[in-house]
Amino acid sequence: MSTPDELRELGRRIRKIRIERRMTLKHVEAASGLSATHLSEIERGRTSPTLGALTRIARALRKEPAFFLEGQELADIAHTRREEAPSMNLARGVTAEVLTPGIPGSEISAYRVTLDPARSAELEIRPRAFAGDVLYIAVRGSIEARIGDDQMVIAEGDAVHASLALAHHVTATSDAPAELILIATRPLDEIPEPQEEDR
Repeated sequence: MSTPDELRELGRRIRKIRIERRMTLKHVEAASGLSATHLSEIERGRTSPTLGALTRIARALRKEPAFFLEGQELADIAHTRREEAPSMNLARGVTAEVLTPGIPGSEISAYRVTLDPARSAELEIRPRAFAGDVLYIAVRGSIEARIGDDQMVIAEGDAVHASLALAHHVTATSDAPAELILIATRPLDEIPEPQEEDR
């Protein structure tokens, strides 16, 4: 069940897109098959649309339904400049720059990960029960990966694609920091935060 704040935010987003598209409630009524009165109640946050109604509204407004449901409002196109990319510490010596905040309905999370061998850096991703996968692309240096029972070296330009149902342990193999692009179907912030002594 949606909270009053969530209903107001849903209605605000619907109204915002409707106005941006220069559509009246009657236009959306004609395109969605929902009455203008019902649409107005949804926009005001007074009623919650069914999933079917929300899908019809989204289609009428030429948006993905996820745009109206996700916790934060995301743009249809995400452009991240390197100097503005937020970064996070994943473990001792492992930092990640967020390459994209995502787009509505996206299942892709992309990061630029740096592993510092001087700090014994190791990226660990514990096995997940849900479906999903990760793609590693080495862009600088050499990386050793142990994924499930397999062990491999990922040299600059190499790529590895693996299931998130397996355990992942990734380390740099040279004295210089290694860098990789990591694209996953789950955000890295689902990995437990590093302990204070690891930062």
